[in-house]
Amino acid sequence: MSDYAISGDEMKPEFVEFEKANRVVVEDPDDFEGWEKLVRIAESLEGGLNRNSSPQAIALTRNVFDRFLAKFPLLFGYWKKYADMEFSIAGTEAAEMVR
Repeated sequence: MSDYAISGDEMKPEFVEFEKANRVVVEDPDDFEGWEKLVRIAESLEGGLNRNSSPQAIALTRNVFDRFLAKFPLLFGYWKKYADMEFSIAGTEAAEMVR
């Protein structure tokens, strides 16, 4: 079962796809390709995250990046993606908080 509670309103196809990809990495945390797919799906929720995205989509994506980077902390490109995403959501200060 997923760690996320998604309400009926948010069971759009992209959230269903997210749940499937999340299940893959929960079942096999060492599946790097599964993680990459989950990150791609999370980044594309609601057509790409920005300051107008839903709090749910933002929280899900932040959680994915936090878990991914805890597992694979040396992947600089993903740290940059995370900081870029935070910049597009909340500006410079949020991007600087990514560590």
